[in-house]
Amino acid sequence: MKKVVGIVLVSVFIGFSGYGQTSIPKVGVSFSSLKADEFVAQMSNKFKSQTGYSLGVGYDIPLKLNGNGLLSIQPEISYVQKGFKVDAEGAFYFNEAYYTINSHQEYSIRYLEFPILAKYEIGPDNFRFSFSAGPSVAFGLGERYKSVATQTDDVETTEFINTKGDIKFFQSKDPNDASFDHNIDFGLQIGAGVSLYNRIAVDVRYGNSFTNVNEYNESKNRVVQFTVGIPIILK
Repeated sequence: MKKVVGIVLVSVFIGFSGYGQTSIPKVGVSFSSLKADEFVAQMSNKFKSQTGYSLGVGYDIPLKLNGNGLLSIQPEISYVQKGFKVDAEGAFYFNEAYYTINSHQEYSIRYLEFPILAKYEIGPDNFRFSFSAGPSVAFGLGERYKSVATQTDDVETTEFINTKGDIKFFQSKDPNDASFDHNIDFGLQIGAGVSLYNRIAVDVRYGNSFTNVNEYNESKNRVVQFTVGIPIILK
């Protein structure tokens, strides 16, 4: 699958090179979490961010020049790791005894993402500042998860879950897999960036999903990406 994604990215880059004004290959790091009230049922949930990486290419299409300001459209294709961590705790009564359950789960999901951004850039050639915003759609490719849980009674703490497995979308036949309902992730991205001497572009972007990964409860991806790109002006 990683080889397929790489081939797609290279193909798109080559296709862009023949027609556009500026191509921007880029790499970066992502920090993502889940916007949800509950992920582990009947327990108190605390969500934390998961660190990943991203790589892709943007294609800047100039629309209108106004002084030293430039309005453009920038479609992109990116390979992005999203995910989240969740710590859950709950107290349960079973066989005339109270148990405290603590669990720690980590999820990392690979997405092939297609943002289409409106971008406004202003400033001299050696230091240009930009704002961007627009919709995106991403397609989940799966990845890995791990889960650890312990139970504590009046006497001792014991571990009763320690599993790792693949993340699949829709129903999986493997009991060790984690299944999510939706592999298509619609969202909105906003960001800002700096271009230095038309040689390097630094961008920070926030993405908020509109689609739940699980159908019956709120579970939306939230992602912050930091990327560094190399603008290539095309003839």
